[in-house]
Formats: sequence, structure tokens, C-alpha cells
Amino acid sequence: MLKFLALSLITVFICLACSPDLPIVPPINSAPTGESHPGKFVWRDLMTDDISAVKKFYSELFGWTYIDIGESDNDYSVVLHEGKPIAGIFKLRDVESKNKFSQWISYLSVMDMNKAVDYIKDSGGSVYREPFELPNRGNVSFIFDSQQAVLAFVKSSSGDPADQDPVYNEWFWTELWTNDVEKSLNFYQGLFGYDHRTFNTRAENQYHVVEKEKRPRAGIIKIPFENVKPHWMPYIAVTDPSEIVKKVEQLGGTVYLGTEGIAGNNAAIIADPSGAVFTVQKWPLEKGEFKEVK
Repeated sequence: MLKFLALSLITVFICLACSPDLPIVPPINSAPTGESHPGKFVWRDLMTDDISAVKKFYSELFGWTYIDIGESDNDYSVVLHEGKPIAGIFKLRDVESKNKFSQWISYLSVMDMNKAVDYIKDSGGSVYREPFELPNRGNVSFIFDSQQAVLAFVKSSSGDPADQDPVYNEWFWTELWTNDVEKSLNFYQGLFGYDHRTFNTRAENQYHVVEKEKRPRAGIIKIPFENVKPHWMPYIAVTDPSEIVKKVEQLGGTVYLGTEGIAGNNAAIIADPSGAVFTVQKWPLEKGEFKEVK
């Protein structure tokens, strides 16, 4: 099941990091916030081999709109929801579309980039691209954690987005699927000093939440399927996942796990037409969904 995630994420990542002409990107915030929230996911970029198809897909599902930056729509597109920038899309070069290497990359805020990168090297992870200045965005580095899950670090030049309640049809959560929960918890707690809470779920597994500044920042779970590599899964908040699922295949996407396959029928795992995977989650969560382990 879910063999889409068994493809080599390293191959995908190399295609990004070796690109000779990185796209011109916008700042994370339209206006500087003056805020810093290390340990918070603050941005996402979609690497895709089919920009036109994914734009239509996300526009129809979530009402997203786009602003193209550069000489063509293959350079970089800013994703907007109700006029607010929430992500970026850029062309994944030099790969065959049949391989479905497209994916969402999540950006994690760090206070001190050099210190964070040194920690990665000393703690079982690896750095694919050393820190560099990406105009408008800030200082960026691409890394693999101790389980080889890929993500980006960013020290934003416009500050971090302010904390807010989830907004429908926008990103609201990021979850690490790992083969070794304890090792992953130790890795990220050592990096950010996260607090940690454990919950039992309706699916009869344990769910781990890491917190910073007294706010939940990410989830960590044991990979629930075979042939799936460790990765960070992004979530979008929706009012009714079943209504989203009904539209996915009509728009060229794939439903890997529908609401009927998830305890509580409140989420679904989906891939866009280019193969990039994400989860839609009903919000707010129903009472009884999680029970904290004391």
C-alpha cells in the first residue's frame, strides 16, 4: 500500500538542489512580521513536472490562485488563498513524469542556521545543500534528518508568520512518518527543545505531538504502511474531506486512502496529478479523537 512514497526522495531532492538556476522567490511574508518561531513550519514549495495540471487541481479543490514570477510560469508561481501567499510552485527539471517524483517540501524555521546545520551533521542527519542566501526568502538549507526524511531549514528575511487558528483550505499541520519514533523525537527535541505529549487514537496507535512556545508544532507517528519511506506529510484543513475526495479523480489526482479507510472518517491521503502527496483533515477535530497518555 502507498507505494507512491517508496520512490527515492533523495533523487527528488538532488534534482532541486542541483538546479543551476534557482527560481526567484517572494518573501515568506508580504510585510515583515518581526516574529521568530524556531521549530515552526512556515512555508511550503511544490516541486512538480506539470505546473498547469497542478494549478487547475488545487484551484478547483481549494480555491487557490496564483501569481507567476519570472519570464514564464515555469520559473516560480506564488500560491494565494484569499489573496494571502501560502506556498510556491516551481518546475521540477530533468526527470521523467512517469516516475512521479513531484513532492511538497516543508520549511522549518530556525533561529541560528549554522548551529542547526552543525547539529544535523552531529546527530545522524545529513546536509545536502549548505546554507545559502535565497533572495527575498532568507537563509536556506536543505537537509535529511536522522531517518532520511527531507525538509528545508529557513531563517526568513521577513520574519515568521504569526501564530493563528487553522484556516480552511490552507496548510495547518505537518506530520513526520518515521520508522523509529523514539529516535526521531530525540533528534528534533535536541534540535529545538520541543516539549512532547503522547496520545492514544481511535486507530489504536500512539500519536506524538511536539510543542514549542506552548503551541503544537508537529506530529510524529510510526509509519502505518509497508513500503513507505520516512517523510514529512503536510496537512490541509477542510470542512468535509469526503467532498474533497469526490473531486480528486475528476481533476486528475489520486486518492490513496479515502475517508472510509481512516478511523473517524475525518481525513484522506491524496496525490495531485503530478504525484505530490498531502492529507486533507476535517477541522475542528471531533471530541474523543485523541486521548492523552498520562
